[in-house]
Amino acid sequence: MMSSKSSPDRSLPPPQEHKPSQSPKNNGASPRTNALGPVVVFIARATDLNDHHYPGAVLDQDQMHEYLRNLLVITSSEHRKVYGSLGARPHKMQTIIHPANSKLSVLSRITKFLAAALEEARETKSGCIFVLYNWDGWTTDHVTMTEMCEQFKDVPFTFHVYANGHGVPREFFEANAHKVNAYFRRRIRLDDDSIAQDRHTFLFIKMIEALNMIHLSFPPTPDQKHELAKYDARLA
Repeated sequence: MMSSKSSPDRSLPPPQEHKPSQSPKNNGASPRTNALGPVVVFIARATDLNDHHYPGAVLDQDQMHEYLRNLLVITSSEHRKVYGSLGARPHKMQTIIHPANSKLSVLSRITKFLAAALEEARETKSGCIFVLYNWDGWTTDHVTMTEMCEQFKDVPFTFHVYANGHGVPREFFEANAHKVNAYFRRRIRLDDDSIAQDRHTFLFIKMIEALNMIHLSFPPTPDQKHELAKYDARLA
């Protein structure tokens, strides 16, 4: 796994008060250039067959994928309330049973499916949105993430993360995938204006770095607990 670059000692920009959206919004990161709209892929991941909220239950592979699909049905419904339908193109879903900090093979069915979604966006001259259930809903492995992003630098590419924050059960955080790629490839620093002034991308990078260490069985630092626990209880 690629080693993580140390982040500059910089705290998060001041949080903004969360206000429920009154109407669907389009943030411009994944532009709608045609009636189809962007390619939207809803993604949920479990580390293993015990990674669920049913105490004592033993799930098999099919049951775990069904459990994850049910989470994505809820996520899709909430996403539509905030962003609208985003065009006529049917949305896609991908469920994953794989450790977050373990690299996904470029030959895996999962990687091929996600790459095909980005290729579809390229061919139709539109953007692509990965809607993640939790910050690590796809991966925390930097190589997995950067390999995918680097292939599609010409495609507007955004992460919408459905996670806890700002004192509400869940909300969406929007991160620019290409800025995330540039940071993990050490092309820009976390204190670069392009990231520091993009609060959700800044937060996404911080969360991926912190959760990656959690998945490696390292406890969060006191700074991470203070700064990030309100966005994910695992960091408390």
